[in-house]
This record gives sequence, structure tokens and C-alpha cells, in this order.
Amino acid sequence: MGAALLAVCIFAGALPGAWAGDGVTWLTGKFDSPAYPDRELSCSFPYRDDYFSIPATDYQHPLAQCTLGLAVSAFRAADLELDRKDTYIRDYLSQAGFGDMVSHQFDQEPSADTIATLIASKRLRDEEGEFLLVAVAVSGGGYEDEWLSNFSFGDESVHNGFFSAAFHVFERVFDYVEAYAGGGRFKLWMGGYSRAAAVSNMTAVLSLATEQVTREELYVYTFATPNNVRSESENIGIDLNAPDCDSIYNIVGMFDPVSSIPFPEWGYGKLGTTFYLPAQETTPDYMARRVPVAELYKTITGNDYTNNPEANWFIQKLYQLMYDMVRTADSYQSELKGVIDTAWINRSSVFQLLRALCDVLSGDREMDAMLAGEVPRADTLLSVFLYDLAMEKLGFRPSSWNDLSLMMQLFYEHCPEVYVSWMMSQEDPSALFVTDTGYRRIFLDSKVDYTLLDEDRRPVEPVCAASLGRTVMITVPSSRTYILALLGQEKEERVKVVEYNAGSLHYAYQLYTMDEDGGAYELTLPMEFWHTWDEGGLIRIPGEEQVTPTVQALERAKIHPSAVFELEDSGFAASYALNIALGVIIALLLIVIALLVGIVVALLKRRKRERPLAVGKKEIGGDLYE
Repeated sequence: MGAALLAVCIFAGALPGAWAGDGVTWLTGKFDSPAYPDRELSCSFPYRDDYFSIPATDYQHPLAQCTLGLAVSAFRAADLELDRKDTYIRDYLSQAGFGDMVSHQFDQEPSADTIATLIASKRLRDEEGEFLLVAVAVSGGGYEDEWLSNFSFGDESVHNGFFSAAFHVFERVFDYVEAYAGGGRFKLWMGGYSRAAAVSNMTAVLSLATEQVTREELYVYTFATPNNVRSESENIGIDLNAPDCDSIYNIVGMFDPVSSIPFPEWGYGKLGTTFYLPAQETTPDYMARRVPVAELYKTITGNDYTNNPEANWFIQKLYQLMYDMVRTADSYQSELKGVIDTAWINRSSVFQLLRALCDVLSGDREMDAMLAGEVPRADTLLSVFLYDLAMEKLGFRPSSWNDLSLMMQLFYEHCPEVYVSWMMSQEDPSALFVTDTGYRRIFLDSKVDYTLLDEDRRPVEPVCAASLGRTVMITVPSSRTYILALLGQEKEERVKVVEYNAGSLHYAYQLYTMDEDGGAYELTLPMEFWHTWDEGGLIRIPGEEQVTPTVQALERAKIHPSAVFELEDSGFAASYALNIALGVIIALLLIVIALLVGIVVALLKRRKRERPLAVGKKEIGGDLYE
């Protein structure tokens, strides 16, 4: 289905007038990013009036790029006064010839109930005559306490926080249309990023459900879009899988931690067509695809582009821990809302945040009861993460962490400059979007020697090989066949093969227990292999029979995710691993303080030695007299 939709969008993108060419105006979009709080970022985006002569149900990549510029320019400007927070989006739309701008709530301090928008318009013509193009920019950055509404799920068929904000936007839009369209034809162009993406998505759905506008005249592109409706949302007049929303396009990073919540396992999803950006874990030719992305990222930020599968892994495990504790959205409010509030209070320091989460999780008896039989303490995940992070920061292991703050690295896939770099790196959507979302993780003892081979038995580099305590985690895409040659596996040691789909917490897996000391084994990972697991094991002794799995679970939709399923062989108990990690960090701080004190003392002693003796003497004109 995804491949078919991508083919349709490619065909539509090839329509005359859809691509940037003659008559393109390049708009300068300015925006702030939490990853670079000390600077203003900018990029150029294409614009043509002709984009809006093509039916909105046809995907247009240049219009998607232009709408991304609209979305990021709508962020509140961090360094400007409260009454000028909408400066960037006003400048962006002015460059395209829009006027009659009406701004809402940009000049208010953000709260959980505010949603800032700027609405503008421009008169255009198509084959049917004149119409008013109404541009709706929803602010999705610099919204501070508005962030809390992301987690106000509620127990209804729609996300309460997003729906409440969308209803306000809906009223503003059609008040504007009534005031400026004069009862004549109009078309809507709308875009948003992150929270604003979910709000734009739902505003568009409300507009369609109430028949305020036709889908051919509703141009909506959203980015980093969270889930906002449940699959049983018939009461808003639109079904998740219905074609009514085929002019709404959602573009998300596969491991963006924001676009996968609320969890699909709770029944949540997005309305419209969703396209995925490549990911290292799922896309075999990722490194080639990222070359132009890295060049653009360098131009925009001045820094090197990086991505971190280890951070992606940690976020996924954290989400699984949350899901382990709270199985339904209905119980979320009572079970986990306090943890989210704690996270927000401690957001300025990732280490305070992690420590606070550990305290909440391990100190809550109800949560411990939920986790009984799975982990001895709820902070196991955080313990292993902090230990491994400390080891990498100290230089004892190769590090994939960059110079950004730790919080920004964990949410790196959600940063706007990452989306801008990917979207602007290609003019052809077929060279950008991907449909393969599956990947495998193999867990081995770190003492085992391994070589990863392709289907022709040629050595290849693993997509990711991360250390988790005494365990090595190897990650490869599921869209290609790989062979993992193992040597030195000891008797009774275990090999785990786990398969995921990006954006999902559920998985399928096999677990093997080795029977021979120092044995050689081959693990074959065929394409689409979850369909063949029931035909036999994936591991064999070279030249001999297949090894029977000790345990296997193939029905991924029925397999309850566990945050520590991949950690139980890590070799670090929560009771002391976290203390080791924090102890190392404290020790480093003490060493730094001691060095600083030593330097200060040395400078004072040196200064004292250089001072002239003044006992019983005066210093006059450089000579000493009694």
C-alpha cells in the first residue's frame, strides 16, 4: 500500500507546473531550533502561484518544501519581543505576496491552552476563475508550556489537547474566510510542525467533515506529526482509512520520538497519507542518501550532520517501559501523567530528568506491581543507558554522541533543521521517501567474534553495533538479506534475534541457546523473514543442520513489549549500575573542581612570590626605601 501511494505521489509530482522551474520565487524562511539556541537558522524554499492550480489531492514536492518553510517560519522568534514573535512568518508570507495578515496569540505568553496562528491571503486565478488563497500558519516551535497539551490525551476518540487547539484554529480560519472571501471562492493552504502539525491535521479534518471546503481545494502538509485520533473516530465524520483525507500529507522521520506518540498500540494514528524519511536502521542505502543532507545541514547550522541509532534505541526502550506500565490511553492520566509532569519540571537538565524518572518509577508501588516478573526495578533501562553513556564520554568506548546537549541528542530526529535538510536534499520524492520500515536487532555476548555478510557472502559494515553492558546489539534493515557469521560462542550462551517495525512497540523474536563451546554458527536473516520463521530456525552450524530456537514468538501484534527484553543479559543490575554511572560523573566533577582549585592556589602562590617585600618598607618609584 505504501509503495502504491508513493508511486501516485511521484506521478502527481511530475505533472506540468508542479516542479520548481521558471517562475519560482525562493522564499527565505527563518527559524529557531532548540539544538542551536544561540543562533537564527535559515533556508530558501520554492514558491509558485501555480501550485494552487493543481488539485490538492495531487502530492507536489515543491509545495511540500514550501509548506515546510511556512511551518518552521511560524515558530515564535526566541530573541524578539512578545509583540514581534510573528516576525518570521510575516516576512515569509510577504515575500510570496500575501497580505491582510491576522495574527492570534503570538503576543501572549504560551500556556497549555494557547495556539498561535497567522492567517493571510492572496487573490489568484485558475481555470475556473478568481479565488482567494488563504494561508494558515500554525506555530509549532517556541511554545513552552503549550508542550504539556501534547500529553493531554484524554479518553475520547480524539486527542483532547490537539482537538481543543484545532477547534480554535478552525474558528479563526472560517471567521477570516467570512471576512475576506466575501462569499466567493477560496482555497486553504495550511501547514504545521510537531504539535502544530497535529493541530493542522485535525483542523483540516474538521474542515472536511463540516464540508467547509472540498478536498481538492484543501492543501495541507504537516511535518513531525504526532498521532491525534483513534481508529474508531467515526464520530468526527472521518475514518482513518477513508479516502476523504487524501489532500492531507504527513511527513515524518521514522525514529522521530514525537511522531510516534500517543502509541499506535493505544489505537492512535494520523489522518491522511504519511510518508517516511530514511533511517539508518531501516534503509540499506542510508549512507548514500544522507550525503546531500549532510551538505545542507552544514550550510544551515555550520555543524556536521550526525544521527545516533543508540539514542533512537534508548527512546524506544523508554516508550516500551511506559507501555509496560500503562496498557491503555484510558489509564494514562492516573498512571503516567505524574511522570510527564516530572519530566517537564526537570527539563533543563537531562541528568536531573533521568534521576527523577528513576525515583518516580522505582518508588511507585503500583508501577512496580505492573512490572513484577519483568524487571527487579524500573530503573534498569536508565541504569544501563547512563553507564554506557559514561563509558563513551570517558573514551573507553567509541562514541556516536555529538557536541549537542544530551537532551537534544535524544530528540535529534525531531529537530526542524533535520527535517529541512532531508526535505530540501531531493527534488524527486522517489529518491527521498521510503516504504520499508522493518529492522532487526541481534544481541550477542561481547566476547563473540562476528562478521556481517551480504547475501553474496561479502563482508559489510553493520548499520549499528552498540555496546549494552556485556552485550553487543547489531542492527540491520529487514529489506535485505544478511548473514551473520559467529565464532567463539560458548556453551549455554544465548543469541536473540528481534524484529521491529519503526513506530511500533510490538515485535517478533527468536531466542537461541548454544550447545557447543567455541562453536561456529551462521545466522541467516532473509528478507521478510518473519513469514518463514515457522519453517525452522535462522541459525545453522555451517555444513550441518539448523539450530532449533529455544523460544520464539511470531505473532507480533500479540507480543507484549518489554523495555528490558533486550537488557536481561547486559550484566548490570539496576541497584548498582546507576550508582556506578552517577558515581563516575560525580568523580569527574570532583576532579575538575580539584584541578581548578589547584590552579587557583598555584597562581596565588606565584603572585605572592613575585610581590616585593613590604615589611617596614615603602615602594616609591620602583625603589625600596626604609
